[in-house]
Amino acid sequence: MRKIWFVGLLALSLSACEKDDICDGGESVTPNVVIDLYDRLETENLKSAVKIAIIAQDFKDTLFFYNRSKIDLPLQINTTETVWDLVLYIPTANNDTLLRKDQLKFNYTPEALYVSKACGYKTIFHDFNAVKTSNTSATSWIQSIYKITNEISNTNNAHIQLYY
Repeated sequence: MRKIWFVGLLALSLSACEKDDICDGGESVTPNVVIDLYDRLETENLKSAVKIAIIAQDFKDTLFFYNRSKIDLPLQINTTETVWDLVLYIPTANNDTLLRKDQLKFNYTPEALYVSKACGYKTIFHDFNAVKTSNTSATSWIQSIYKITNEISNTNNAHIQLYY
């Protein structure tokens, strides 16, 4: 009799779950800015960077990317601007490393969207713009920026292209 009672209680508790009780991720996550890196001389070709350090100005975080031609960066959801320093590491023939540094400023209008009970809210970004702050020194590495979209709502495709 105890087994029947236990099995009945278990079946009743499992049937109480709703579809919204499980968040699958994917489109329910706040998207990052996706950046493709291109060769400035052969503009149709993606170009991998050996190492890039990305340092956040406002929230003191550092990300590292190795041997990649695509990087993704989070944006702050509680403000309209995020600033990142991008440091490119260039190995030389005599085992030294040259450092090149530029700064990117992202401006946008965040909008919180309700996804579901399980997932909560995600933020999308309207009026997106990316600007390289003026750096005319010899340490600059980004030659140009091309913005692909004005809205960041997913990470399916790149949002900007950097040429170096």
